[in-house]
Amino acid sequence: MRIQVKTVTIKGNKLFLENDKIIYLTKEMIAKFDLNGKTCLDDETFYSLIYFRIKLSAYNMLAKRDYFKKELKNKLIEKIGFADIVEDVVEDFEEKGYLDDYEKAKSYASQHSNYGAKKLSFIFCQMGVDREIISEILEDDKDNQIEKIKQLWYKLGNKEKQKKIESILRKGFLYGDIKKAISSIEEEEEE
Repeated sequence: MRIQVKTVTIKGNKLFLENDKIIYLTKEMIAKFDLNGKTCLDDETFYSLIYFRIKLSAYNMLAKRDYFKKELKNKLIEKIGFADIVEDVVEDFEEKGYLDDYEKAKSYASQHSNYGAKKLSFIFCQMGVDREIISEILEDDKDNQIEKIKQLWYKLGNKEKQKKIESILRKGFLYGDIKKAISSIEEEEEE
């Protein structure tokens, strides 16, 4: 028995839903789901159609750049809606290896080498990265913190000491690490 759940109107490449939501269709979608002349879609067809649309959007977005899982999910929900179906697509993409928060976070950390552990941790939390992944990535980078601070110190040039410290703190480095780096720099200068 066919259950009619969604009343739809199709005009050109647009599918108009009851709630004034518009879904843009491709010719492939119209043919695949046999949408010509339809005014009602059953649950299964509707889910498959929306899943297909979200999947196309996700592929297009990932072709342009990498995303964190939460970031992609939020953008798809904002663009198309249907949070439960977006969740299914994102899970499918993660299983296929198209989304990998660990690799994305690792790449982000290396691209932003002038950020300290606190700032990276904050950014990763905002992006919905799992705490275990955050800890692992920051642990890998822990030994480089002093060297990074020293590089930033030299880069800041002849500014007064307090201004340099404040600048480095704003980049998310720990005060204790900054003190160690300063001591190391002072020792090197004495030699």
